[in-house]
Amino acid sequence: MPKGLKIMLFWTLVFPIIITILRISTDYILSKDIELVSYSAVFLGTAAGGLVFAGPLNYLISKSKEE
Repeated sequence: MPKGLKIMLFWTLVFPIIITILRISTDYILSKDIELVSYSAVFLGTAAGGLVFAGPLNYLISKSKEE
């Protein structure tokens, strides 16, 4: 698998999943109401940010370090 694809998949899927799980566990520990609809907005927003900003930026940084 190409390195660029690995970076984009991480910032688009893995990172948002980690953030969403941390948010759910924090709300569970604090005994707050857990509604999955509110966490879908967190996941989708983080995934969009990873797709537009974090993924390409980290790809360009890793590419410039190689040269």
